[in-house]
This record gives sequence, structure tokens and C-alpha cells, in this order.
Amino acid sequence: MQLAVYATLFLSFVASSLAYLVNAPNGDQGVNWKSHTPGRVAWNRVDTDPRTFTIVLTNQDRSVLPHDIVLAGSVDGTRGSLNIQPPRGGFPVGEHFRINFVKVPNDQHTIYAQSNEFSINH
Repeated sequence: MQLAVYATLFLSFVASSLAYLVNAPNGDQGVNWKSHTPGRVAWNRVDTDPRTFTIVLTNQDRSVLPHDIVLAGSVDGTRGSLNIQPPRGGFPVGEHFRINFVKVPNDQHTIYAQSNEFSINH
């Protein structure tokens, strides 16, 4: 019985320590982007989250996005949202995109948070 209580407390602690939460874009809620207009990224954080991060656009379908795109570096996490200007030629169009919050541009394996999948339309 005591072990179950400790396990529950441990899992609660672990869940609370992973606090950055990407709210937008969120295709599940109909929040998608358009290719040639700024894309809005919004998030929640807690005081223990790293103060800065890098925003990366990714897609597991490499025929849609051959390489991840760094959209913004050294983002101040206390801002809560940021409008991302489309790159020259616009954002790539397709489905199953995600936004990753990573440590720094050259360390994209340290992911702080990830958005739900969303689409980018014309």
C-alpha cells in the first residue's frame, strides 16, 4: 500500500516537472497555419522551466519537410506566445506538422515540449 502511494507521488512529480505545454498550433482544435501568413505559437510554462528555448517546425513525413526548420531561437519562455513569420516562399504545405521546443538549434534532441499535429494550408 505504501509503495503505491510513493509511486503515485513520484509520477505526479515527474508529470509536473515537464511543464512547457504548446497550446497553439493545435490541429485537434482546428488551429492550423496558412503558408503565407504568420503562424502563432502559444504555450504555458512554470517557473522551473528553462527560460529560453528554440522553436522548430518538424514533420515525420520527409517528403513534405526534408529537414526540420528552426523558426526562432533564444525565445523568452515568459512571453507565452509568438507570431512566426513565414520563410521566403512560405511555410511548406501539408499535414502532420509539429512544433518542437528544443534546448538550442544545434541540440534538437533535447525536446522541452511538442505540439499536437497540425496542417499548413495555402
